[in-house]
Amino acid sequence: MSWTLTSAVARVAGLVGVSERRPAEEPAATERLFTRAFQRAVAVASAADAKALAVARDQMGDDAPVLFRAVASGAPLSAVAAFAAAWDGLDAEAREAIADPVMRPQSHVRWVHVEARQVDQTTCGAAVMSAMLMQGDPLVALWVVTGRTLADYIPAEVLAVMAEDLPTRGLDERWHALQRVLHLHTTTSALGPVAWPRSLGTPPWKVDEHTRFAGLRFRGALVDDSTPEALAPLLAHVRRAVHDGIPVPLYASGDSSLGLDSVIPRHVVLIVGDTGEGFLVYEPGTARILPIADAELRPGAGRQPALGNWSRASWVVLPVPRRG
Repeated sequence: MSWTLTSAVARVAGLVGVSERRPAEEPAATERLFTRAFQRAVAVASAADAKALAVARDQMGDDAPVLFRAVASGAPLSAVAAFAAAWDGLDAEAREAIADPVMRPQSHVRWVHVEARQVDQTTCGAAVMSAMLMQGDPLVALWVVTGRTLADYIPAEVLAVMAEDLPTRGLDERWHALQRVLHLHTTTSALGPVAWPRSLGTPPWKVDEHTRFAGLRFRGALVDDSTPEALAPLLAHVRRAVHDGIPVPLYASGDSSLGLDSVIPRHVVLIVGDTGEGFLVYEPGTARILPIADAELRPGAGRQPALGNWSRASWVVLPVPRRG
């Protein structure tokens, strides 16, 4: 049977008792991640700050879930309040793009007039990380879509773009600059003190530590797709994350039938939805939301548009459950 490097390593590791640790299950929550984050913030805030959060929530009306994402991102209260005050003043296209950068029922991911494509052949991982960051932090999305920051608060990634002095005048320039900075950060010191060649894209193990989403930690896992039974637990973890509002980066590859240069992780996509029999995937090469069935994630299914026309899943980045 054709093999991938990650599936082979996962199987060998399992045989010697060193299989990758996958996130443990935790009790199901009645509220989704961002709502819980807002509730926690109110619970620990002073009376005055709790009142300010309630006022900001009420200002957002039906769009309050967008505000919950800002709170979960760790933005200071001054920026959260300024975001709520500025919301109604944004035009409809900007609000739509900020409210739901990737989890949207459309064939292409487009913000106003710009499609969310990767900058070049090496930045699929950076594009996925950038789109996931915008979904988790509406203040980053606000900057990408409009160029604005609020209340003297500048998200760390935007500061990094400014430090590199990249062009940021237009929406397309800001989207490209965010990708380039994340690509730079994930390839620097990727092998101890040694940089990862940028021409090889984003090393999978660096996505874990550079993914910022709602204060969560992330851990990569090898994908063993050799049998449905081996793959099923990992798909269950992916579904659990997606149901909680957490997109999941997925690396794709070819296998030994396509040559040895295909057996390593080659492309990155972002799982953004669950169809019941499979997933919805943001594919940065085409900026499209594409479906993929569970059965199409198994060997022999052939090339998949949702995987950037690669045929095998090889590495997945999952949130680590909170303890206590």
